Amino acid sequence: MPVPGGAISRACGLKRAAMPDQPRRPLAALVVLGLCLVGAALLWTRPPAMTAWQERALDTLVRLGPAPTMPALRVIDIPRHDDTGAPWSRASSARLAARLAESRPRVIGWDVVFAGNCEASAENFALAASFSRAPTVLGVLLSASGASLPGAPAALGLTQDAVARLWSAPGAEAPCPGFLSDSVTLASLSLPGDSSARVRLGPVAMRIGDRALPSLPLELVRRARDVPAPVIAQAADGLRLMLGDLSIPLDALASLRLRPRDATARAARTLDAAAVLSGEAALPEGQILIVGSSVPQRGGLRPTSAAPLYPSVQIAADLTTDLLADAVPWRPGHAGRIEAAGLAVAGGLLAVALPVMTPLWGAALALGLGATLSAGAMLAHLADGRLLDPLLPALMLIGAATIALIAQAALTARAERALRHRMGQSLPPVVVSQLAARPGLLRLAGERREVTAFFTDLEGFTEATRNRDPEALIAALDRYFDTVCAVILRHGGMVDKIVGDAVHALFNAPLDQDGHVDHALAAAREIIRETDALRADLQLGRTRIGIESGAAVLGDVGTASRIDYTAHGACVNLAARLEQAGKRLGPAAVIGPGAAALARTPLRPLGRHEIRGFGPLDLFTLTDR
Repeated sequence: MPVPGGAISRACGLKRAAMPDQPRRPLAALVVLGLCLVGAALLWTRPPAMTAWQERALDTLVRLGPAPTMPALRVIDIPRHDDTGAPWSRASSARLAARLAESRPRVIGWDVVFAGNCEASAENFALAASFSRAPTVLGVLLSASGASLPGAPAALGLTQDAVARLWSAPGAEAPCPGFLSDSVTLASLSLPGDSSARVRLGPVAMRIGDRALPSLPLELVRRARDVPAPVIAQAADGLRLMLGDLSIPLDALASLRLRPRDATARAARTLDAAAVLSGEAALPEGQILIVGSSVPQRGGLRPTSAAPLYPSVQIAADLTTDLLADAVPWRPGHAGRIEAAGLAVAGGLLAVALPVMTPLWGAALALGLGATLSAGAMLAHLADGRLLDPLLPALMLIGAATIALIAQAALTARAERALRHRMGQSLPPVVVSQLAARPGLLRLAGERREVTAFFTDLEGFTEATRNRDPEALIAALDRYFDTVCAVILRHGGMVDKIVGDAVHALFNAPLDQDGHVDHALAAAREIIRETDALRADLQLGRTRIGIESGAAVLGDVGTASRIDYTAHGACVNLAARLEQAGKRLGPAAVIGPGAAALARTPLRPLGRHEIRGFGPLDLFTLTDR
């Protein structure tokens, strides 16, 4: 059954009070806040599935930051053959060590493990002698079955908190004891990969049995700067490496974050070992020299975020450069809490703003807040090398806003469909479409326009309510109103209200309707025909209709809680009187003089009759045609 009364105002849910430009949408706030809190919990706990994505974002941030350079550092790359064309051997390494010592380096680090074949030989004597001619650091690898470390304990201080976080192994692959001397110290070369096997972190120290050993980069910096033993200790903001006047923050695993250099930067600092032996490559004095090999057969290539095959000697050079420059990227232990708090705050702001903003502005705000989170992470990295995720919090926020806006759009579309259906019960479909496309066409504040008022009533309805079964009566009325209202809408009329057994309708409202009087007359003729055909089946009386045209005032009328969009004017009142006069005059439809004057449809005069409140008027009815 069509919506009873107040067609447009009640269908649209309008109130007399000033309406906001945009209704509040609490669903959007709840969705955004809920999803952002879930995202904040994930950032706080950092599950393994998310860690891999987050590490990629941190890789990008590390690459965007300025990479320090170290002009006084050189990588000596060992090829497959020496300067004589013979395969590289320990004898070649002995000659290279002697040649490097001639340049009076600050320190020489070997990304090579000289383990095994420790018997007395000319090659080993020559190599040991060459090592002793300059400050040298030899490499050690962690091993599950290796021997204990030779020589004196390393110069390294550890607090108990730091000891528990170091990588450890029961043994090691270490250089031959004969290679050690006062000028030679040991350092770890182990570079554990993450869950994707990529090297992103370099341990600052390792624990082998009951002894701690610094990494090659740390030992190179200590000896190059000639400072006391470095100390790894717990500070207020996490683990820190104290190295002379440097205080370098470490991550939770006591590791240094790798900042891989591009191929150009690596090539600029690298010399070929065979060229050094032959004298083709000159070495300036006072350099930090790191010796290793990029030859795949020597097993020194590791996957990193920059390349699938990255020489470990270049990793050592990258970490050493950043340590010397006090520019190591680091991720605080409380980074997850900072990211979670940032997402929660941004989500709260968005939840407050979204319900009172248009979807376009809401999306713009989400993008702006996401950009702010990313910019904050970048600024923190530029300030002190701190690593906060620049991507996931922003994506979580924007994703939450997108889901919220989609959900709200779906509900809005559903509400619009319901509104169209509800308004379609009172207005013609073409009018509903026009109002949906151009809401400004509907002037609810009040307007004066010419309308045709259309009133119907059922004869004998009061008696029927006393004698008919209520359920049967309501079912009959439903079918009756369906028929009458459908005809009115089909002819372009607006069903203003249903009162009891009466239908009040308007033509030429709320929008202009050409030939509105003739449309009303055609509707009257069709209603009479169709309801007469239903009378026997529905056991209802005859339908009487009153029609009159004239000026009327249309708009909202009522209280703050209940209003009607309706018409007020003499023509409306006269149409109601004409419908009542039909009982006395006989015709099913009685038409007033105003409508008759505008009608192009032929009408049959009924003569001049007295109408209460209006005096004598010339009245008309429909012709038999």
